Amino acid sequence: MHRVLLDRQDVRILELLQRDSRISRSQLAEQVNLSASQCYRRLKRLEKSGLIERYVTLLNLEKAGFDVWAMVMVSFSKTAPAARDKLLQLIHELDEIQECYSASGEYDFILRVNCTGMRAYSNLINKKLMQDFVVAIHSYILMECLKHKTALPITVTD
Repeated sequence: MHRVLLDRQDVRILELLQRDSRISRSQLAEQVNLSASQCYRRLKRLEKSGLIERYVTLLNLEKAGFDVWAMVMVSFSKTAPAARDKLLQLIHELDEIQECYSASGEYDFILRVNCTGMRAYSNLINKKLMQDFVVAIHSYILMECLKHKTALPITVTD
C-alpha cells in the first residue's frame, strides 16, 4: 500500500470534508481557492485513491439511546477447531460491536461496544459472546468520553 501524495490544497479539501462532509462542492472549491472543476477532479482523485473511503453521518450515542459504552477484551480457545473464525463471524453479526481489533498480549481481540443499557450489555456478554470457543472475556465500562475525534491530522506529503 502506498501513501497518497498530497499538496496544500488536497490537505485543505480533506480538512474541510472531515469537518463537514455535506459541504457543497461550490463552497468547498471556494474555500480551497480552486475552480469548481479543479476541486471536483481533486476530490475524485482522492476518492479513487482510497484515501477518502466513504462519507458517513455521526450520531450522538446518548441521544440515540446508547447509554452503556465498553471496551471488551476476548480470547478464543486455541484448541477448539476454527474458534477464531467462529468468534469473528459472531463479532460481525453483533450490531452492538462497533469496532474489533486483533491484538497482541493476553487477549486476542479488543472490541468497542455500545449498548442501550446494562441489561442489553449483560445479554451481549453473558448470552451472545460467551460461547464454548471463547475462553476469556474482560471488559471495562467507559464512564465518560473525554476526547473523541474522527478527523485525522493530514499533512502535505512530498
